[in-house]
Amino acid sequence: MAVVSLGLVFLFILVSGGLRSIEVGCQNTQKIYVQNTWLCAVFSYAVALAGFLIFLAVSRLVSESPLPTLEDVRQMPWWAPFGGLIGGVAVVGMITVAKYVGVATFNAVVIVSEMLVALVMDDLGLMGFATREMTLPRLLAAGLITAAVYLMASDSTKQEPAPRTAESAERVSR
Repeated sequence: MAVVSLGLVFLFILVSGGLRSIEVGCQNTQKIYVQNTWLCAVFSYAVALAGFLIFLAVSRLVSESPLPTLEDVRQMPWWAPFGGLIGGVAVVGMITVAKYVGVATFNAVVIVSEMLVALVMDDLGLMGFATREMTLPRLLAAGLITAAVYLMASDSTKQEPAPRTAESAERVSR
């Protein structure tokens, strides 16, 4: 992969990661107004579905993006479509617990859990990924990141979250 292409890949990953923090804020604000965790999750996924249906329609209009055949769908592993539902667990986590530890600590803990599971997935070459050994440098990096998250998490519990109301959320949106 060319250096420029790899740079664009990492830029996309950085933007996506930054958007996760904004997503936590959106979910927290939505919970203040809607007051029901499950309804918040339904709203979030309904908006996401509508957005991706628009992206799909536009991509079909501007390019020859392929659609799967019925045989492609039949050959797909049974567990593959559950990615969205699994991602929903993260959304429910954002809605319910991020307000208690803050956005930075919530995302840091999520990153550690993602990283540890990903190290095992890479090492075993699971779910269609190429095998990438769990080497000493990768384990050391995981340990350092985990230590950093521990420091962040231990500092975030010192403050009690402010009561969240629609009025306080409205002040933030101005």
